[in-house]
Order: sequence, then C-alpha cells, then structure tokens
Amino acid sequence: MKSKYLRYGLTFCILVLAVFLAIAVFYTKSEIDDLNKRIEYNVFISSGVLYHFDGTKDELANDLQGAVEQYFQNDFTEGSGIYSSIIDGQSSQILVDSSDLNISGDPTNSSLNDEAHKKSDEYIKANGPFSGGNGLYKTDDGIFRTTIMDVNNYRDNGYLVTHCTVFDPFMIVIRNNASTYLIGLAALILIEAAILFSFAMLYKSQKDFEIRNQKLTRGIAHELKTPLAVTKATVENWEYLNDDQRREYSGNIVSEVDHMSDMVDRLIKVSQIKGGNVKPNRKNVDLLSLTREIKARNNELIRERKINMSIKADEPSYVVFADPDMMEIVIGNFMSNAIKYCDKKIEVRLVRSGKKITFSIANDGAMIEKKDLNKIWDIFYTTDKSRTNRIKNSGVGLSVVKSILDAHKARYGCTSDENETVFRFTMDQPAG
Repeated sequence: MKSKYLRYGLTFCILVLAVFLAIAVFYTKSEIDDLNKRIEYNVFISSGVLYHFDGTKDELANDLQGAVEQYFQNDFTEGSGIYSSIIDGQSSQILVDSSDLNISGDPTNSSLNDEAHKKSDEYIKANGPFSGGNGLYKTDDGIFRTTIMDVNNYRDNGYLVTHCTVFDPFMIVIRNNASTYLIGLAALILIEAAILFSFAMLYKSQKDFEIRNQKLTRGIAHELKTPLAVTKATVENWEYLNDDQRREYSGNIVSEVDHMSDMVDRLIKVSQIKGGNVKPNRKNVDLLSLTREIKARNNELIRERKINMSIKADEPSYVVFADPDMMEIVIGNFMSNAIKYCDKKIEVRLVRSGKKITFSIANDGAMIEKKDLNKIWDIFYTTDKSRTNRIKNSGVGLSVVKSILDAHKARYGCTSDENETVFRFTMDQPAG
C-alpha cells in the first residue's frame, strides 16, 4: 500500500512538473520572440553617425566607436557580440574595425564577438565587399542565436561600413527575468512538497483507518465473546438446572444480553454522531446543576467505595449552549470513569474565563501513560480493567464523549501524572 501511494504521489509530481515546464517553455519562447522583435526594430547602430571619411584613421576609429557605443545604449544589447569595420572601396582594405576599439564597461561577450567577426567575414567573402548596395539590413532570428548584419555603402563605393551583431536571446531572457524564474521555481518546490506531504498524510490516514478498523473488529469480537459464551453455556446446561438455578441463570442471561444491547446502542450512537446524522439540540445547560444531579445518582456507589468527592465552583451556575442529553452523557462518562479508577478522591472544578467555561474532573487513581493519552479516545481502547463490576465497561464511552464534544466544537483533553488524572472540556457560554 505504501508503494501505491508513493507511485501516485510521484505521478502527480511529474504531472505538475510537466505543466510547470510547459508554462516555462511557453513563457520563455514568448519573451524570446518579443526580444527578437525589439532587436529587429530598435537596433540601427550606424544611423545618425557622421563618419569623417576624409579624416585620419584615428578619426574613423572614433566614428566607429561612437556607432558601437550608440548600439550599446539599448538595454538588451549588453553581453552580445559585435564586429564592425570600415573598408576602403579602392583597395578593399579594412581601415578600422571593432577589435581595435575599447568599449567602456566592456559590455560585449568575447566569444560572441568572435562569432560576429566570423559571420561578417563569411558574408563579405560570399558577396564581395560592395555587392550589398546601400542600406542592407538582414536578420536571422533564433532561440539561442540571433544575428543582424547591417551593411552601408558610402560615397559611391568609396567606403563600406559593416556591423554584425550576435545575440543569445535565451540567456538574455533568463538574465532579465531571473526573479520571475526563481519565484516560479520556489512555487514548484512548494507545490511538489505539498503534494508529497498530502500523499504521505493520505497514506498515514489510510493506515490509521485500517488499524482502527482492526481494533474495532477485535474489540467487538472480544466484547461479544464473553456474554455469548456465558449465554451458550447456560442454555446448553438448562435442562440440568433446577428451578432456583434457572431463575438465577435467567437473570445472568438477561444481564449479558443487556450488556450487548448497551454496547450496540453506544456503537450506533458513535456512528450517528460522527456521521452527522445526530445534530446537537442546543439549549442553555447549567453544568453545575447537571453535575450535582449525576453525582446524586452515583452517591450509593461513592459511599460504598468511600470516595471523597467534591464539586468546586465559585458561582451559582455555569451555563453553556449545548445539547442537554449529550452533555449528560459526557459528564456521566467522565464521572463514572473517575469513580472506576480513583483511589479515594475525586474533585470536579468549574471555571469561567471570559466567555468560556471549563469543566474538569480529577481523580487520584493510577497515572495514564503518555503513550495512552491520545489512544484513550479510540473506540474499545481501555488502559486497565474496571476496579468494580458495579459499572459495566464497554470500551466505547470515551469515543462517544469525543464524538459529542467534536460535534459541539469544544476543546477537550486529558492530562495525567503521579498525583492525579484530569479530564476536561471547554465550551462557550450562551451569546448575549
């Protein structure tokens, strides 16, 4: 089962990764296309430059440097490669080229400079230095390479000015949108982590569900086995019993059947509350008055076991907005457990804090181990055998309590140490 959830989780991760990559590819391609259009329509590096063809070589070099520096005024040209030259029309000699220039800030890429030089030489070699005519402007767009060839003929084939630029659009887009890609990558990692965590929690929930089902099955089997065995043995020996024995054993059978019926009723109650089929019928309920009533019903057992039970409350009433019948089940279960497991002392405390009321019941019985504190709310989970047979123990009481308190959205819990074990819940008092 674990491998199945792992496969599902990895499959979802791969699907999310595929979607992320598709979006990244689409976004990058659109940015590259937009960049190539900007390059095509905005890079005219020789326009507006006055060349001193009658001047010295140094003046020509200054003119060419001015053209190249004008080219680098575009915000997307830094890091590209460029090769520029001025060729003499009579001798076809290169008078000056960009390799002799010193561009401020060194904005070019040396490898792309070499590539631009190579492409420029290939073009001149293939077409001749003056075959291009005036104002030749040629672009070759790509994802990893975009090349622009700009050739201008001056003074009737007296001079040829060439510019060849080479870009890496992919790297420019990545560099200019680095923050976007980093945010996207962080989002991908978070989503992938959330998917894996969700499937891990699903696996854990499924595992817990199976364990609870196994416990439930074993608990039901265990609870039914004893009364059924007693009933079977009695029925099998019924013909050998005299009238007095039959009356006694009839009472035992009825008692065992009542026990099984009570357990089934509690299981149905848990199922109904957890399934949302039973909604709390909320009214004003005085927890102090209800506690005193439940204590009065248990006074005989309390006296018999010589338990010192006290109810501590500073106010005459502690009213909450809850289902009266359900709250009777909750407090009754807490009190019966306290009577069942205490040594000599039980103390009920009622405290108001703002708009919240907390009910707690403490007993001085044996400590509940930390590993059991969360399990005690599970159905059929018992940490100890009952200390008295006067109170029947079906193992579903606290599960019913948990379902009721969950239905009321109450906070509840249990703490236990060597001195006392305390069960508590906190609920809202009525509005207004």
